[in-house]
Amino acid sequence: MSRNPSGEKTRKHGGGRAVFVRSARLVFFAVGASFGAPCAVAQPQAPLPAPRVASLGTCRLAEGGNIPSCRIAYRAFGALNDSRTNTILIPTWLLGRSDDWVPFVGSDGFVDTTRYHVILVDALGDGLSSSPSNTRGARTAFAHLTVGDMVESQYRLLTEQLGIRHLHAVLGFSMGGMQAIEWAVRHPDFVDVIVPIAGASRVGTFDRLMWTAMLNEIEDGQHAHVLPDSIWTRLAHLEMLFVQTPVGVNAKGIDAVESEIAANARTYRSQWRLEDYAAQLRAIRRYDVAQSRPDEMQRSADRVRARVLAVYSWDDHMVTAGSVAAFARAVHADTLSVPSTCGHVMLFCEQARVAPAIRAFIAR
Repeated sequence: MSRNPSGEKTRKHGGGRAVFVRSARLVFFAVGASFGAPCAVAQPQAPLPAPRVASLGTCRLAEGGNIPSCRIAYRAFGALNDSRTNTILIPTWLLGRSDDWVPFVGSDGFVDTTRYHVILVDALGDGLSSSPSNTRGARTAFAHLTVGDMVESQYRLLTEQLGIRHLHAVLGFSMGGMQAIEWAVRHPDFVDVIVPIAGASRVGTFDRLMWTAMLNEIEDGQHAHVLPDSIWTRLAHLEMLFVQTPVGVNAKGIDAVESEIAANARTYRSQWRLEDYAAQLRAIRRYDVAQSRPDEMQRSADRVRARVLAVYSWDDHMVTAGSVAAFARAVHADTLSVPSTCGHVMLFCEQARVAPAIRAFIAR
């Protein structure tokens, strides 16, 4: 047992050396951020299923506005059992897409697709799901997009389109971890297990300042008619400051860091749209499962019926661990605190430690 900065005791789960991984494409939040170290490339355990797109009709947003002809994109792995109760839902992180998770699921991944029916879903605001860049006549509605709206669209996908009335688990990283927590509070009898990884139940003040700085780069840059290439480069610089620890960044050296920033910026501007990024940034920046009412946090925690494994790092400078650690205490969750110079992306750097613990918890 060891103590983290909050003074709580943390059980050590296994060992193993740190493993660096690289996704098929560079992704914000560094599934594909090149860390300047030799990379072990995670391989999918099964052929990549084609994406499917479900039409939900109109998605009504909680804070006002509607998304007409609302679409949710997903990929499905594994077989659904006879009782239709072995489904695991994995929503995406900020600017994540369902195929970004593919290398990390399988018999040796974070979720065993030979045992569970796994659905990887593009969260609203990116990928093939409805987003500002692919939705005519409703772009202003995305200014009010919330994490709760993402979860409700997934609930509708499962119940209205796929005939799934119960989930074994919801697992997610970063913004996906926020969605996992929202699932546990919003639909407490629908899911048995949640695993928020580097997520938050309430975005901290430090985090909010960082997200605001990133959003300002987009909004101010577009207002001043700054070229998108320049905006993405500025965002890549900010990412480098927060996604890892100062120790991790210093260990690379300035030449490697500048090279990574340039490579990330090139990838971002070739594969993503700034308006989609801004929509999800706004949703993250104001996320609070208790809707900013302090007296509601315990009530929110009291609604949770699922078993919870909260995975976080006190070295995370992007989604700081304080709120999820407090939420974990409130719901009597199991916790896995992972020290890592990789900071926010410890899930991937420390895959050899984290994946077995998650698989075992889900299978309990």
